[in-house]
Amino acid sequence: MTQVYLIYLVGCVVSLLLYKKNNLAAKVGFSISAVASLIGVFYFLINIGETSTYNFSEQLLYSPNFTLEPVGNFFSFVISLIALASSIYAIQYSQEYEKKGSLAVMAFLFNAFILSMLLVVSASDVFWFMIYWEIMTVVSAFLICFNDSKSSLKAIMIYLGVAHFGGMCILSAFLLLASQSGSLEFSSFTSVEMSPLYASAIFILALVGFGSKAGMFPFHVWLPKAHPAAPSNISALMSGVMIKLGLFGIIKFCLWLPIQEWWGLLIVVLGALSSLLGVLYALIQHDYKALLAYHSVENIGIILLGIGTGVYGIAINSPILATIGFLAGLYHVVNHAIFKGLLFLAAGSVLFRTHTREIEVLGGLAKKMPFTAIGMFVGVMGIAALPPLNGFVSEWFTYHGMIQGALSEGILPRTVFTLSVIALALTGVLVVIHLKLYAVIFAGTPRDKKIWDNAKEAPLSMLVGMFILIVGCFAFGIGASVVTENIMTVVTSFSGAYEATPDGGFIASTLGNKISLPLITMVLVGAMTLPFLIVVIFRANKTKPRETDPWACGFKYSSRMQMVAGPFTGDLRRLMEWLFRSKPTVEDRGYFEPVVYTDKPKDIWWNAFYAPIINLTMYCVRKIGLLQNGSTSAYSVYILLGLCLFLVISYLL
Repeated sequence: MTQVYLIYLVGCVVSLLLYKKNNLAAKVGFSISAVASLIGVFYFLINIGETSTYNFSEQLLYSPNFTLEPVGNFFSFVISLIALASSIYAIQYSQEYEKKGSLAVMAFLFNAFILSMLLVVSASDVFWFMIYWEIMTVVSAFLICFNDSKSSLKAIMIYLGVAHFGGMCILSAFLLLASQSGSLEFSSFTSVEMSPLYASAIFILALVGFGSKAGMFPFHVWLPKAHPAAPSNISALMSGVMIKLGLFGIIKFCLWLPIQEWWGLLIVVLGALSSLLGVLYALIQHDYKALLAYHSVENIGIILLGIGTGVYGIAINSPILATIGFLAGLYHVVNHAIFKGLLFLAAGSVLFRTHTREIEVLGGLAKKMPFTAIGMFVGVMGIAALPPLNGFVSEWFTYHGMIQGALSEGILPRTVFTLSVIALALTGVLVVIHLKLYAVIFAGTPRDKKIWDNAKEAPLSMLVGMFILIVGCFAFGIGASVVTENIMTVVTSFSGAYEATPDGGFIASTLGNKISLPLITMVLVGAMTLPFLIVVIFRANKTKPRETDPWACGFKYSSRMQMVAGPFTGDLRRLMEWLFRSKPTVEDRGYFEPVVYTDKPKDIWWNAFYAPIINLTMYCVRKIGLLQNGSTSAYSVYILLGLCLFLVISYLL
């Protein structure tokens, strides 16, 4: 593993050495990260079930040591896979930022960002974990800065504020745990005895700290701000990989602490809320990158449903429930990383050519950007959990895990799991919004002729980056039995020995039924080719279709008559108005000018939780600012009061 880390380090150094060769630095820097990621994909996959350590010289103060267990190898594989696609994509995509900043610095930060995430996963003590964690946060914030704008700066401040609040909770949880084990080494945390109340306090701190990084409700507010503001290759890494490290932390703490049943139920409840609210807010977005960011909240919720089921299974000593829960959660971790990475890269290609994030002004781009359209289509089918793509398998496992949990003894777990199944089913019903993402951007006729005329297919390296993840969407769906077997290697290392992958390419659930993704693929392919076979066999429909404008009730057809994003969700928007609090406006510019309609819904949780804290902070800051009055005498009094305060504290201690 150290060889992989060193290659990323070489990428950082070489990028800076080529500082004066802007374009060359980008090509070399991103190519080195692509090579490191490719090696990492194979290394971490081959060693996924192994435990490896590397110790630096003990002579150094706080010498960094690395330990990779099966869970760490799994997350390192996911990081390397998405980093590979993003690195290749960035070789030509980075030219978009040539005039906005130094591409050498961008390549340096990109390599450092991936390296910091890998080091977080392999850190073996509290000190270095927190160092790598904060480096990861700060470097990602610097990368957002490349889209220099007023909204970007606001997004960075919100992101850093939530991240540092989460970091404070994580450090507190670590220190409380270390005080019981007597060491900062992670290896000493596995057999710590403590009271249920003390353990619960540590768990809540860890859940809040890591949940804020993961984008779990109600700490999700930074995602729709930061992810759209970042360059698209960075958005793919942040949404596809970085937020998963929050889930990695939750899993590690649950394995260290004496688990209680209500912990699993709490995670399931938060997962259900995140998935349902995430998809509802995604419904009403007109910015396609913000829409994808809210979908990350939804999918983090789905992953939490699986992890919560697994935690509950360990708590009630049920290896079957624990295994199926963690299998579902980890499978959706890698699936979401793949299709969300693909969607952000496809969205980046659209932005690269059209320079707008507004869905409403786009349309008909499939004719100008056919390969990007295919990438977006496959990503949409994956996130909609349609077979035979990857999203279907992990959601299928999640359903079965929660149904199995709903059969548990006790009214509370049955109620929680039953309601969570309903919440997950509702997110599936709202699949219409995924259709909206593809249909409005790529289908139909152009809504803005100027944008459409200037649009053309993305450069080669960007297409290659997307193609890697397109293959991943199919491979992790059709090859589900192989994927399940590898993830089971990770899951059984801590949850039990339940076998979920029988021979014959079928995947079995705990409820006894089986699915075969290759068989589903053959059926779907057969169904899609059947109409063409009928046409060929019966020699029917030989008449050339007539191409003309559609009927427009006697008026001349205009592209503005076609459906935009709003009508896809019109009734649901009115039904859930209490949640969106939108204030639509209609501007009439006269008979011959088009009516301008705007609708900016709000995330009500911002006003409920964050706005009061920010207002209180600003009030306190203004009051404290009165102390800075420029008077030397006043400052001397402050110093004397400070000294007296320290003397009193030292006397009391």
